[in-house]
Amino acid sequence: MIGITGANGFIGRAVLRRIGENPCVGHVGPIEGEAGAIDICDQPALEALFSGIDTIVHLAGPSSVAASFDAPAAFARAHVLGTATLLAAAERIGVQHFVYVSSAEVYGRVDPAYVSESAPLLPLSPYGAAKAAAEQLVSGAVRRGALRSAVIVRPFSVYGPGMGANGLVGRLAALAYLRQPMRVFSADTTRDYVHVDDLARGLLMAAARDEPGALTLNLASGTGTDVAALAATFARISGGPDTLIVEEQGDRSRALDIAHLVADVSLARETLGWRAEIALADGVRDCLGDMA
Repeated sequence: MIGITGANGFIGRAVLRRIGENPCVGHVGPIEGEAGAIDICDQPALEALFSGIDTIVHLAGPSSVAASFDAPAAFARAHVLGTATLLAAAERIGVQHFVYVSSAEVYGRVDPAYVSESAPLLPLSPYGAAKAAAEQLVSGAVRRGALRSAVIVRPFSVYGPGMGANGLVGRLAALAYLRQPMRVFSADTTRDYVHVDDLARGLLMAAARDEPGALTLNLASGTGTDVAALAATFARISGGPDTLIVEEQGDRSRALDIAHLVADVSLARETLGWRAEIALADGVRDCLGDMA
């Protein structure tokens, strides 16, 4: 059995769908946003919920980078204190394996064309800083013997059906669905897009890994796509206008922008045998189909 926190979030729902396709894998986990949801900082409740569980996949916590600038304390509470509380509960009830879903935001600005897991962590946002701190808590728990093993996963730009409307891909999907011109804050910012179903498959592979120690993995496509190309893909597939409008004001200060963030994915291939399988064009079709 796998315990899941944040099971009602965007990624969590994809993991549950994936588990539902495999009758040999069960799960238990708090559902965020529903009546009776468990506070990630409530250790006794977490211990009661996950009693008898061998593996936890930790997804809980707010994910908006832009929102973290306005509420850094709330993000620190959820990601740092929440992870510390969950780890304490896990140790008390004898959980052996822990999968922590971090973020590529921990890297900040990087020089290499493809960033590897050994790159220094230089986050620019409160969200990225909280994720980096939580990573240290997880790896520390393994070093001191509180956990037998852990996999820290750093997803890059996750997208797919059910995503929020406030992020770049969600906004482009909404504009494309309405066949309106594509409006963006930067045309040349490059990201590595990974479909949520590919990520969910990778998380369950990480949960099934039975090797002692701590491992950190990028889960991404390994391919960079700039905003202009992404917008053009949405316009082409939706049949809408291919007009691209670059607006001056973004959702964060220009001084905090990260122009290029693309993953080296070789370690995930070597250790898990995982690679992204869903092409970006097919993922865009999924996003548009979800809105129909």
